[in-house]
Amino acid sequence: MLLLVLLVSYIQIYRKISSNFTLGLIIFTVALLMQSFSRAILLLLIIASPPPPNVWPIIVSLLGYNPVYVVIPDVLEFIALSILLYFTRE
Repeated sequence: MLLLVLLVSYIQIYRKISSNFTLGLIIFTVALLMQSFSRAILLLLIIASPPPPNVWPIIVSLLGYNPVYVVIPDVLEFIALSILLYFTRE
């Protein structure tokens, strides 16, 4: 919910001043929203259909889930933080 409020705020600011930094903040917020949604959806998939233990025996026994479900949201978070860093350094 907080990310949606931030996104609306950044869009309003961008309409007023049209700066590249604000555009970067919009892209950053969208990337974090995608990360949040993907993590929630993938978590629901894990709960609905847990992976069989013979797929990744060690990881499944230690963590209890498929590691692919964790990698996708983390990659999106990395992209979002990279965008923020790029526009901060600009």
